[in-house]
Amino acid sequence: MSNILRKIETDEVVIYKNHTYSTSTLEKCRRLHEELVREGKITGAFDSDLWMGYSGVRYSGMNFAIDPDAYHKHCGREFGISISTMKNMLRCYAIYCNGVYIYQTISRDRLNVIKSFLEGFPGKGFRLKASGISAVKDFLAFINTPDKQIQDIFSRIAMEKETSVRQRTLAPVMNYLVIENEINALFQSDPDEAYFRKWFPIYFWVNITFILPLRATEMLVTPKDCIYHTGDGKAFLTVRRTKLKKGKRTVYYDIDSDYRKFTYEIPYNAVAATIEKYIAVTSGQDRRFLFEYSDLMINGMLSLQAFNHLLAEFMEERIIGNPRYEFAKYAAGIPEFEKVTAGDSRPIAMANLYFQNAGEDICRQLADHVHIDTSSGYYTNISETIWASSVIRFQKKMEYEHRYAQEMHGKGELAAAGPHSQCLSEKRLSDPEDLDDCIEQGHLADCMGCRFYRPSDRELADFMETQKKRADDGAKRVIEFMNSTLKAKKQDISMEELFLSVQTDASRYRMGCDISAKEKYDKWQEHRNSPKTCF
Repeated sequence: MSNILRKIETDEVVIYKNHTYSTSTLEKCRRLHEELVREGKITGAFDSDLWMGYSGVRYSGMNFAIDPDAYHKHCGREFGISISTMKNMLRCYAIYCNGVYIYQTISRDRLNVIKSFLEGFPGKGFRLKASGISAVKDFLAFINTPDKQIQDIFSRIAMEKETSVRQRTLAPVMNYLVIENEINALFQSDPDEAYFRKWFPIYFWVNITFILPLRATEMLVTPKDCIYHTGDGKAFLTVRRTKLKKGKRTVYYDIDSDYRKFTYEIPYNAVAATIEKYIAVTSGQDRRFLFEYSDLMINGMLSLQAFNHLLAEFMEERIIGNPRYEFAKYAAGIPEFEKVTAGDSRPIAMANLYFQNAGEDICRQLADHVHIDTSSGYYTNISETIWASSVIRFQKKMEYEHRYAQEMHGKGELAAAGPHSQCLSEKRLSDPEDLDDCIEQGHLADCMGCRFYRPSDRELADFMETQKKRADDGAKRVIEFMNSTLKAKKQDISMEELFLSVQTDASRYRMGCDISAKEKYDKWQEHRNSPKTCF
């Protein structure tokens, strides 16, 4: 029974060879181990019980220690193989797995499972999960165990039941946009350097990854010197994107070989200046990536776990229980904000693409270079994102333009719905034939969205329902186009035509959301000011 040993040369040429364990395999694995040590991918002598694997992002320990008593009582007796030889088999198997799995997976899902088998089988009540059975079968084949013996072994192992994992549901989009509003307000208040450095990763997260659909892991490996400007109002931001594609078996990754740098032109605005300031004030730390990290982080970078912990701390300190966002909670229909993680923000970025000039080009880039998951939130969240954005924009209007609110409402600005539609244009009220305001507002043919038009409740509800469906359906088609499924279905439409169509539908839906947010605010005010009749 043959297995694959993957050898990675220094020039990154991958050679696949059929191999099972033997004396010659042991010598070859020693040489491969030396190469990996020279390349900085593994530390620890070959005969050591502990290796540390480094992928360019993370260190992971691989422990080959076996309990001698447990081994001799169980698999040592079953196979008649000395413990020293079995350890060498494990070491060679780890080399065999290198380049196919990341080191953390080799340690956790391969070596640890196999060692539990070596120390516990045969034994009363010994069980393995389906994934564990696969790992042990692979190892037994690698060490030349006859097929008949493998079948006999697994006939004596009970299968451990695994609880089904439900598909993760994304937190309401409002949670993310409230974080965006609060972190930007914090940075506009000119915080001291300690606060600035502490919260900057969140500032970068909302201002970059809410626009560019980056994985959380891609954001965390942003180059340290990621931005420069040319002095003519333009700046250029460099980020990393993974090159691994959907369906690719290899899950091993390396920063230099499995990520590609992309540079985007962005306006030289407050965000760009803030990134430059962060790079300057943190220049004392010698690091590869943008974000500072603690000396306790042995991987030499801010980890995803550390970032999510920082995000949870920010929510606790500045969002949850903050009366400033009572209206946002009311509009979103949630009792309280909940903690979120960095990995859930890409649907927001995908929705925001439809309101960017460069959105179409980014979609095309994603289609060409980056695996995207079409199964969940990328298109289903566009309508929720647009609605939440309207609420937050209206909240800003409350905060910064409160003294003008009554005047604007009197002019029909974002006029909310009522039982009957009406036009509040003073010119049209004086002369129904006067269309000057209609022409000036660009709503000669369609009144919806005009600052002077007040739609009826039913008209607004119908408009919102229609545009919501059109926006979500259109966004889904963009994702399908990016995955080439539309091409397979022989749809005669270009990316440009499709993107423009969705952009139009999304913009019209946002127009309705802006009107509806005003209506929601009026109802919220009525609810807050209504007299209490019971306690």
